[in-house]
Amino acid sequence: MSDVAHQSVHTNGTIPCRWCGAENQIQGQPCAQCDRYIVEIPSWVEQLPSQQKWLTRSRAIRIGVIVIVLSFLVWFNYPFLPNPVTLIFNKPVTDLSSASQPGQWSMMGWDHQKTRYLPQVPSQPKGEIAWSRFLGLNTQSSPTVADGVIYLGAHFKVLALDANTGDLIWERDATGPVHSSPAVAGDFIYLGFLDHRIMAMERSTGETVWQIKTEDAVSSSPTVSGGIVYIGAWDGFTYALDASTGKLIWKTEGAASVHSDVAVYDGLVYTTDTEGNYYSLDARTGQKRHRFRTGGGNTDSPVVVNGLAYFSSTGRIYAVDAKSREIPGELQFKKVWAQFWLWQVPGIPRPPGQKGGKWRISPDSTKAGIISPPAVTPTALYAGDTLGVFYARDAIKGTKLWSFQADSAIIASPVVLEDLVYFGTRGGIFYALDRHSGDLIWQLSLGAPIEVAPAFAQGRFYVRTSDGQLHAIE
Repeated sequence: MSDVAHQSVHTNGTIPCRWCGAENQIQGQPCAQCDRYIVEIPSWVEQLPSQQKWLTRSRAIRIGVIVIVLSFLVWFNYPFLPNPVTLIFNKPVTDLSSASQPGQWSMMGWDHQKTRYLPQVPSQPKGEIAWSRFLGLNTQSSPTVADGVIYLGAHFKVLALDANTGDLIWERDATGPVHSSPAVAGDFIYLGFLDHRIMAMERSTGETVWQIKTEDAVSSSPTVSGGIVYIGAWDGFTYALDASTGKLIWKTEGAASVHSDVAVYDGLVYTTDTEGNYYSLDARTGQKRHRFRTGGGNTDSPVVVNGLAYFSSTGRIYAVDAKSREIPGELQFKKVWAQFWLWQVPGIPRPPGQKGGKWRISPDSTKAGIISPPAVTPTALYAGDTLGVFYARDAIKGTKLWSFQADSAIIASPVVLEDLVYFGTRGGIFYALDRHSGDLIWQLSLGAPIEVAPAFAQGRFYVRTSDGQLHAIE
């Protein structure tokens, strides 16, 4: 109705019926023709789309598409959204760290990333034995060294020794062989036990600060970062504990037992299990980010550097994108895809490989295997095999740089100090090579198999042999 017509209606005092259109009806009275009450509608109401249908077909389709997209985004991101309960209520109360300082080797693998690489050292060892000490029956606990004290697990004991002389500072009884290597952080050392315990001990006395029970044995070595102790157990769980109190922050279950140490880098935790699975987890909440599957078991830690995670499995070394994450259901989808491809369904392309996989390297001989984590620098990785061949490979591409034939099997990880790389063999020989060319610098016979990784601190190597001896080499 136009503004002129609307004005004339008010002047005459009558309006047309909005129901049947009869003219000259009185407002507020029944229509003379259809008997419905006559009500004037203001002009501003007539200008609104009140007569339009809101839920049209096209609008319903648009809403449906939006709901589907939002649901997919929630489904896609949910496993990686932080757990608010853990973030708010399970906070560490300190910022303790086991990362090694100059002159120390305060955790297995030297740093949180387990690189076993020191780019600068005051001096290189010359291959001379400074002292040797008998520790009793052998275990797989590699020594750690901090502030002039060696800490390590032994047969039914935990020991602290003077790093300069090998003299005993203190010892504490254990209920069995201790294979876990201590991590040193602040005033405490942390380690696991075969009697289903994880423990914090006073560095100065060995007295227990706290302990927690797990559901199975613990032989892996802890890593302390940001006030959290990370360690795996044979019960299949990776644990994150408050370093000060032992309070459980989170635990995440894998597919099998965890014997490996934990690497920590850039907000993520990296570990493996005995069924050949590699995992990356959120370091703060434990939520799974990526799982990479291999055909064999893993017993040692990944090494995380150069944007890659390197780990040994099935006698090979795998390199995986350290930041990769797996979409929920992705594996199941690829299995279906692979089945259709195997059936040669028309138009189905070959399915892609596992998410994040970059390359893998194998020993020169099919009879050999690489079973220990490599030492990794920004340019190269170093590892030995069970036939005694020691390899240098390009750290980014995995291509061969050089190899060196040692006397016997190499089952312990090497250590890189500036331009030299060091490793031991089951024949008891400790080698020093030029890491760029593979040339032999020196070698030293220790008289018994070297089966655990050496530690380096204050200009000396501390090497454990299977006859129960600990040797300081300078």
